[in-house]
Amino acid sequence: MKISVGLVISWILKALMVLLILMAVVRGMGSMVFGGIIALFLCMIPTIVNWKWKDTVPRAIDILVTLALLIHIGGEVTAAYFILPHYDTVAHFTSSLLIACIAFVAIYALDRYWGGLSMDIYVMAFFVVIMAMAIGVTWEFMEWGADLYTGSWAQRGNQDTMGDLLIDTLGGIVMAIIGVLLVKRGEMGKATEGIGKLIESTGQKKKE
Repeated sequence: MKISVGLVISWILKALMVLLILMAVVRGMGSMVFGGIIALFLCMIPTIVNWKWKDTVPRAIDILVTLALLIHIGGEVTAAYFILPHYDTVAHFTSSLLIACIAFVAIYALDRYWGGLSMDIYVMAFFVVIMAMAIGVTWEFMEWGADLYTGSWAQRGNQDTMGDLLIDTLGGIVMAIIGVLLVKRGEMGKATEGIGKLIESTGQKKKE
């Protein structure tokens, strides 16, 4: 069986997640142990899906899901959120890349393989940016609600909130540009072949 570089990276990141869970156990961080286990389960979903339906989830999404969750759990367990000045910025950027990547892959696959959607790639790119911004706004509302009702301090003022939304937008723009380039090079088509087969198996194949 051929082992790709992407697969190796994916499993290394998952191994690091296990290490973070063990660190949380040693430090008596019960909530982080629970959170880490949930995160590990979420990391395994792309692997399980690809095992059930071969190559349905592109490797980039698998890696980004694991990386985004790893950065978040790692920031809590190691206190990097409080020690490193721009750690939160990195976490937001990675998460926005993940959201935008999922959005672009989903829209492209539906456009290419499903008969119910037809969309220009530049409209796809615009949609992806809007999606990243919308999820970012939703996240900020959730942080605001948590601060209001639990007394936490997730939002540290207007400057912090606006900075997070800016990073979310930049992440969406970066992934939109990457997505357009991948479509033009034909690599997006290759990455979504597994999704295409799944869509076509439902009898919703796009008419030529």
